[in-house]
Amino acid sequence: MDYILDLLLKQIFGQPFLLLAIVVFIGYMAMKQKVSKAIIGAFKASIGILVMGMGSGALIGNFGKLLTALQNATGIQGAGLNTYPTMTASYEKMDAILGEGTGATWGIYVLLVAFLMNLVLVGLRKFTKIRAVYLTGNAMIVQCGISTYIVWRFLGTGMIPTVLIASLITALYWGICSTLLIEPTKIITGGADLTVAHQQMFMDFVAYKLAPKLGDPKKDDIEKKKLPDSLNFLQDSILATLLVMLISTAIIMLVIGKDGVEWLRSADGFNQGGYKNFVVFLLWISITLTANIWVLLAGVRMFVGELMMSFKGISEKLLPGAVAGVDCAAIYGFAPKSVVLGLIFGAIGQILGLVLLLVFKSPIFLVPGFIPLFFDNATIAIFANKFGGWKAAAGICVVNGLIQIFGSMLAVSMMELTWWQGSADYATVWVAIIAIFKGIGSLFGIPIAG
Repeated sequence: MDYILDLLLKQIFGQPFLLLAIVVFIGYMAMKQKVSKAIIGAFKASIGILVMGMGSGALIGNFGKLLTALQNATGIQGAGLNTYPTMTASYEKMDAILGEGTGATWGIYVLLVAFLMNLVLVGLRKFTKIRAVYLTGNAMIVQCGISTYIVWRFLGTGMIPTVLIASLITALYWGICSTLLIEPTKIITGGADLTVAHQQMFMDFVAYKLAPKLGDPKKDDIEKKKLPDSLNFLQDSILATLLVMLISTAIIMLVIGKDGVEWLRSADGFNQGGYKNFVVFLLWISITLTANIWVLLAGVRMFVGELMMSFKGISEKLLPGAVAGVDCAAIYGFAPKSVVLGLIFGAIGQILGLVLLLVFKSPIFLVPGFIPLFFDNATIAIFANKFGGWKAAAGICVVNGLIQIFGSMLAVSMMELTWWQGSADYATVWVAIIAIFKGIGSLFGIPIAG
């Protein structure tokens, strides 16, 4: 009996690569797909989970060496801003106390329960007013992982209460915020029956409401103006990620000085003593980090594609007529110039924020990441430009860049992670949620778990 329980609870349902494969298989079969298609989808999801782990592990390990060098040289706590490493860093904290694989397993349970709760909230839309089903799988995976860690960290609860509480707050966030964007998204897309479901939904809504007070969309619509061809490369995610990594790594290497760079070359660092030239070593680190991110994203795309096929099929069968919440990139084709505008002015805001951290001698220094920088500000710029023109979009994105930095600094100080999600909502709404859970834990004398 003990062997059977161990097999089911630890070896199968306790292993994310198998658990997610089972979920995808069930989803396909519920859609009455062929068994062969269900099996192929399950294996793709399983492989994707492992590939994501490889990329994430390499990224966390390599980036951690840069942060260690920064802390050794300056005493400043460093943290990177990126979505997927935050999830895996959270799981590592849980695994260190609860056992290998526990964090990811609880996170997947939260994903499944939160999705079902989202469906229930939409099913009860007469009372809840929630109409959107959140279907952006890559964001769902990350958000469930982070909410799992937040609840466990501050409340110290076991698996079932952690899963239920984390699922509820996540499902409410998905349902409420994506529903707020149904009407403006319909206007942006010319009538498409969908809504944006991502990680800056609250700030999208703020931009939608605030932009008309800051500018004239008829006179200042950026989509009706010509942008320099030289800026087109910013729409290539890999090249733009490399650019962010180059700038961030160069700043860190300049701050840590010659001794810090030598440590990075040593066996304790990257073990790359052959790269004596500063520029060549800088390029190697930046390209390596970019490659780590590419592998991580390849794994995410692989299993999320299969997961979302099954989730979408389930939601369509249970709730015909509900509004699908999709990835923010789905609206980029309707406003390509706004995308570039958002990246530029969001970057300006983040740079200003980093300068202010240094000026005021913050004990925490943040390293920007491409995903929150690009996807946040590109999406916010689309909403702002559509309803207030490019001046409103530029101003709002600069402010959002500042919010991303200062809000993330608060989150890092409370969560004590070397990575933070960095997206706008995780620098505003979720900072408040973290503070609430921290306050509840403190009120009841619950020790911080990890």
